[in-house]
Amino acid sequence: MDLKERQLLTHRASDELGKFSMWLRLYAEDPLDGERSERMVLDLMNGITGECFARGADMIGHVKAFLTAEGGPTISVSLIDMDIPPTVQNRFGSANMKRGELIVHVIVHGMWDPQVRETSLEFTNGFMAERSMDYEVINDFYEKEKRVKE
Repeated sequence: MDLKERQLLTHRASDELGKFSMWLRLYAEDPLDGERSERMVLDLMNGITGECFARGADMIGHVKAFLTAEGGPTISVSLIDMDIPPTVQNRFGSANMKRGELIVHVIVHGMWDPQVRETSLEFTNGFMAERSMDYEVINDFYEKEKRVKE
């Protein structure tokens, strides 16, 4: 094993944080007001986090989301503990969302990046299907290898 491989293994052994980010474009047939949009984001985040725990995560690092509806209204949500209510900033006002973009970042302890990615994407697919909401993944990211200083 060379030095870079050893550094990578050491980093992962001490880090043990699985990280994943996805950027979605949402299409709501029935426009969502601020309250329903907030509930959707909260339910998605709680569901992804719960599924991560069911698959081996044992602690939240940080789960956050940022929703932007057409025209600019936003909702941001930050979750750090399942037993503490998330921080929510809903700036929708009287706006409704028919089309929007949602960025979700998931960092949990006890799972590797590819597992967090798979869990997040699988849960999101089922979640959106249950709500008959069309979406597309614009981009998703997880680290395939940790950056190690040369």
